[in-house]
Amino acid sequence: MRRGTVFGIYQLESKDPLLGIRYVGDPERTIRLRRVAGLANRPGGAFKLTVGEAVIPFEVTGDQLTDPESGKMYILRRFDSFGVSPTAKLLGKIESYEFPDEETRDGLLLVAAEALIIFGWNYDGPSRDDGFIRVDIDGRIMTLGDIPHP
Repeated sequence: MRRGTVFGIYQLESKDPLLGIRYVGDPERTIRLRRVAGLANRPGGAFKLTVGEAVIPFEVTGDQLTDPESGKMYILRRFDSFGVSPTAKLLGKIESYEFPDEETRDGLLLVAAEALIIFGWNYDGPSRDDGFIRVDIDGRIMTLGDIPHP
């Protein structure tokens, strides 16, 4: 995946402005991230990452923790699954995705992590302080400061 393009938060057109559907996107790379299931007051959930024609379901957990140095609360998200989500299949009819190879999977996992940071708590990542949303990818912790953003 080519890097450096900025994710933003967008809203699909709707006749009823209250029914507009938000998503995290990068139009240049034809990438979209949408929450499939989860409550705004809980940091985990099921998501769907669309990259071109590929639709990749995944699930994350989120823990609300306190930074020992600053004393500030933050959310640490971890991937429970990537490429499969029973919740997304049940609620969104989104089938599992089979990656062609490990390199592709790793690249898309990084894209998903960046999009999750922009997603933030509930489509509010860029308005949050750096470090409020943290995503763990195999022990590497990423924050807003690690990615290009508006």
